[in-house]
Amino acid sequence: MHARPEIREILIVKKLRRWRMIAQYPSVDPSCPPSRARRNYWRLCAKHPKIAAKLGLSATSVYTP
Repeated sequence: MHARPEIREILIVKKLRRWRMIAQYPSVDPSCPPSRARRNYWRLCAKHPKIAAKLGLSATSVYTP
């Protein structure tokens, strides 16, 4: 992703929240299976642990509403 650091962080936060929401509530996006949403969320958390920690998110956050 080629963006300024402050913009890049905002985009990553949006992606984290989106995949977490789809993993928790599959009716948000019926075309995406919850397993794929969890996998995408976990990859983002692994790639950007500082941003996830700043939001208070962890790998198990997809299971708690």
